[in-house]
Amino acid sequence: MNKQQLTAIQPLHVFDESIFETIVDDLVTKGFSIQENGLPDFITQALLDCQRSISEAEYKTAGIGRAENYKKATNVRGDEICWITGSSQEGALWLAWCEAMQQYINRSLFMGLFSFESHFACYEPGKFYKRHVDAFKGQGNRVLSLVGYLNEDWLEEHGGELVIYNSSDDVDGTKVLPKKNTLVVFLSEQFPHEVLPATRTRHSIAGWFRVNGSVNDNIDPPR
Repeated sequence: MNKQQLTAIQPLHVFDESIFETIVDDLVTKGFSIQENGLPDFITQALLDCQRSISEAEYKTAGIGRAENYKKATNVRGDEICWITGSSQEGALWLAWCEAMQQYINRSLFMGLFSFESHFACYEPGKFYKRHVDAFKGQGNRVLSLVGYLNEDWLEEHGGELVIYNSSDDVDGTKVLPKKNTLVVFLSEQFPHEVLPATRTRHSIAGWFRVNGSVNDNIDPPR
């Protein structure tokens, strides 16, 4: 994607909001939304271009927890991640699209979404992320989770499904194949989920919309 193409589509007002409307409807009725073609082609292409420009050294072993509670735990998750800062035009386009989604959701549902953070994730064959929630109730400011997939020609036999559970008692869940352009959005505190092992390398993008948890002079999320 060249500079002229990015410039032509980057302003927020040009984004098609129909997918945002569908996501809002699903959040109201189910608390989660699974859209097989939820990522527009130009967004997926921008993400792929951005991903290809990242060196292997920029990917880091992912961990669990936050701040002083952060630790690496390869028995829990095995992905390598690289945060998206928006320093590239392609990364900035992705963040602008997510900002448009954030604004639409705030207008529709008054969720008070304040910021967004996002990273690429790479799971090598056999790697996984055990069942977890993105935010414990009342203990975090991640309120809405987003996952997008960048995998061409992904088949059921490749595995690597995202499994979304309706509750802590749910043992079956809803499985989502990590096929290119598929987008999943769900309430962070409400839905436990996991990533199953795959037989081929699996690429995704994960993101979280957050509310403002600032107290006194402690800015949260940090700027």
